[in-house]
Amino acid sequence: MLSGRTAEITELEKSYASGRNTLTILYGRSNIGKTALIRHFVKNKPCFYYSAVQASDKEQTALLKKEMMRQGLISTYDVQENYAAVLKNAENIDNNVKLIIIEEFQNIIKNNKEFMSVIADMVKLQNEKFRVMIICTSSSISWIENNLVTAIGSNAMAITSFIKLKELSFVDTVRMFPGYSVPDSMIVYAVTGGVPGYMRQFTDAYSIKENICKNILTQGKLLYNEGSDFIKEELRETSLYNTILFCIANGEYKLNELHVHTGFGRDKISVYLKNLIEREIVDKIFSYDIGGKEYTRKGLYRIKSAYTEFWFRYIYGNESALSIMSPEEFFDEYIAGSLQEFAAETFIKVGTEFIELLDSMDKLEIKIDRRGRWWGKNGNIDMIACDKENHYIVAKFNWQTKMFTFEMFEELMYQVNLAGIGKDYIYLFSRETFDEELKAFAADNSNVRLVSLNDL
Repeated sequence: MLSGRTAEITELEKSYASGRNTLTILYGRSNIGKTALIRHFVKNKPCFYYSAVQASDKEQTALLKKEMMRQGLISTYDVQENYAAVLKNAENIDNNVKLIIIEEFQNIIKNNKEFMSVIADMVKLQNEKFRVMIICTSSSISWIENNLVTAIGSNAMAITSFIKLKELSFVDTVRMFPGYSVPDSMIVYAVTGGVPGYMRQFTDAYSIKENICKNILTQGKLLYNEGSDFIKEELRETSLYNTILFCIANGEYKLNELHVHTGFGRDKISVYLKNLIEREIVDKIFSYDIGGKEYTRKGLYRIKSAYTEFWFRYIYGNESALSIMSPEEFFDEYIAGSLQEFAAETFIKVGTEFIELLDSMDKLEIKIDRRGRWWGKNGNIDMIACDKENHYIVAKFNWQTKMFTFEMFEELMYQVNLAGIGKDYIYLFSRETFDEELKAFAADNSNVRLVSLNDL
């Protein structure tokens, strides 16, 4: 089974065996593994596959028919034929299920609004001799979620399912790199964000440093320019977006901080941030709504796309140095000293997902009704969860040092008091271990849970 994609493969197989015509929209950011998933699914299944390019409508039709010919579905060539005439040849697929894959289908729709009418008619068609299964893929998350229905109108009624491919989990990462320690797998996860196309550039035959030097800091490698290339794929005016992302990656999380650094107007920055949020590159994080508001910071902006944050933090502002230094020299000077700090945010994400998993399995002390983080003016609470009866779980995640100390626990309690919330259950997560004083305290207090990275 394709790593981490069991649910998606199962859903496609159910559609294939359903006995009815189906149209599935499969989407997710670039390098997320859509083509790998399709390749796995169509293995031993006769099908027609076409990857739409950015081209004029006439050229697109010609290329589509050319691919029909290459795959043996037609024998004559007439560039004047329209999509309906060309796609009708899919009936020649040697199987009672006519499986049609159109990748990056938005490249067709943006020039030809009738294409989806053809697809919708094929799905609506009732034929006793065969069924139709069509899968259309797209790398444009924002377009699918915000513009697709407007673009295709009533033809959207023909869509039977949407499948959104997301990043792989930390557990998947551990499985993919069996030669790494769990902490090293966390570093890989922090850098790649669980994007399969990025993870495939790494190998546990090399150390973390060697992987970053060989596959990120070396010209000609996929990840060398990927940070900027990913933004170019999604957005225009990349110089302005790059400036904003550089600021956020280097700790300027508030709108006013971005305004002061860039000199851009607040309204202008807000528009750019909205576009970044729609494309799942940036998140706006609001502090948990609780009583101690005088100690609380307002909404903050953080980069959601992990590799984008890595690239803008370490490479974007240091490209001149990277050009004249060896990858190893660059790593030692610009990355090595703060790589553990960089991974700290990912540890919070993984630990929070662990608590959510316990909740979904009814193995948590409370049933979570609300969850969030608290951003204090002098410190943070990494996770707060509350049930409908106002019973609280608070959590702290320590990654930057190997040992979680009792002093760290006391600091958490200080922030909890400032926030004005309960502390019914306390979860403490450590990269490796806990000091003896904290172990003894947890042994005497049943509401305190100690969780190490290996426990995850």
